[in-house]
Amino acid sequence: MLRIFVVCAYVILCFRFGAWRRWREYYSTYLYAVIGDLAYNFLFYDKDLWVYDKLISHTFSDFLVAVAVFPCAITLFLTYYPAKRWKQAVYIVSWAALNTGVEYVSYQFGFILYYHNWNILWSMILYNIAFILVRIHYVKPLLAWPISFALAYTTMLLFDVPLAGLK
Repeated sequence: MLRIFVVCAYVILCFRFGAWRRWREYYSTYLYAVIGDLAYNFLFYDKDLWVYDKLISHTFSDFLVAVAVFPCAITLFLTYYPAKRWKQAVYIVSWAALNTGVEYVSYQFGFILYYHNWNILWSMILYNIAFILVRIHYVKPLLAWPISFALAYTTMLLFDVPLAGLK
């Protein structure tokens, strides 16, 4: 139920406050985020770090997040992205804090489960990196991909996910 509320809130906020009419401009960045999510689900198939639980299956929940929350969050995030560097840092940290807060509430109510030493601190780090990468992809898409590959590989090493074990 909380997940449905979060999805609806993002959609409503996006259409109320986001520059959703600029969706074509943001489209490749939407796809970048969805591909990142698909890559996580593929690479960590046998060793999930987090799983959505209760009411709706993980797969359907993840799909909802990927096709509704990601585009809406990216639209809102890029619509109000500030020009000054110090404001950019505060803006990114604020977005990461907001999403970490939503995830923390989800965790407290059992809507998300953590495995293999993942925890809310790792999620907070991930959100900060993800929002930085969204901005990098929007401005210089070809730069975002090698950074993303390196970070995915590093995450696999940190959480002991063998490449050889992939199906």
